[in-house]
Amino acid sequence: MNQEDLRARLLIELEGVAEDATAIVSGLADPQLHWSPATGWSIGQVLEHLVLTADAYVSRVRGRVYSPKAAHVLQGVATWEPSLMGWLLVKGMRSQRKFPAPKVFAPGPAPRPDVVEAFHQRQRTLTQLLLASAALDWNRVRTTSPASPMIRLNLGDVFTILLTHTQRHVHQMERVRDRVDFPAESKAS
Repeated sequence: MNQEDLRARLLIELEGVAEDATAIVSGLADPQLHWSPATGWSIGQVLEHLVLTADAYVSRVRGRVYSPKAAHVLQGVATWEPSLMGWLLVKGMRSQRKFPAPKVFAPGPAPRPDVVEAFHQRQRTLTQLLLASAALDWNRVRTTSPASPMIRLNLGDVFTILLTHTQRHVHQMERVRDRVDFPAESKAS
């Protein structure tokens, strides 16, 4: 797959998923943001989970993206291939199956007070990293997963995983908001 085409697509999809998240949380009062179904996370907890996940991955790749020693390629001609583990993780996130979050990514009972802004800040950081990595060889810039040092990923895997993970959980937030037992705004005020 052409790396530049993938990067352009990821940037577009990242902007779209941030807009979708904004539409879901727009106008929600704090009680609505913190309301959770009997078996599942609140919208705020989902956002907290996304923040924790982004923080863990970004802390691993930021130094690699900005390293003068990072492997570079000519823009427009580089190709990217997912690693086996990266491919498996993305495939799993695209399925309908529920997976427990690794403990390192599990939110607490209540999200941070500014969780919506924290989520958007992480999305902006990911956009910056995508832009900064344009000349890097995504296959050769590698790291391990924050969930397990046994899982080796390349930079393209990390970007694809973070986007797919966010898309999955934005749909989860939408399902929570659309539940018939979701508190109405008048009850939340």
